Amino acid sequence: MRAISILLTKYSDWISTLIYHIGGRGFTHSSIALEEDQNTYYSFNYRGFAVETVEKHRNRGVKNSRCIQLQISDEAYQKIKWRIQNMLKNRTAFRYTRLGVFCCIFHLPVRQKNRYFCSQFVAELLQESGEVPLRQVPSLYLPNHFAQELPALPICRNVLWNVI
Repeated sequence: MRAISILLTKYSDWISTLIYHIGGRGFTHSSIALEEDQNTYYSFNYRGFAVETVEKHRNRGVKNSRCIQLQISDEAYQKIKWRIQNMLKNRTAFRYTRLGVFCCIFHLPVRQKNRYFCSQFVAELLQESGEVPLRQVPSLYLPNHFAQELPALPICRNVLWNVI
């Protein structure tokens, strides 16, 4: 068994502020970390595929965060790790999608090739692992959905508050 961590944070840029007000007034960003390096998180932001660190979040003024630790099989872990490594190698092929965020807010599932927003990316990795049952398609996930769903799963091992 291996561990992954889903980090939920609250930012204050204009898209985050919109998501904050529409998405339940909680978290506005989500990212995922692998067991090997729990200080490095992967996600999407307005620049595209992003590698984030706890220190980077602190520097951006994040004060509210939650880390949800999940235990998954070695096979599911390898699927997630392979996908992240592939995206790292082909980083320039992936872009952030404001259209995806807009459609998500209005509950319109949309899938664009190689375009993601943060919670869609995390949801897609979790879904493709085959071990995390999601209630809806990845393109309809906002960060607060993870805060509501993941702690109730049997594979949830720990929930840490304000890790940043």
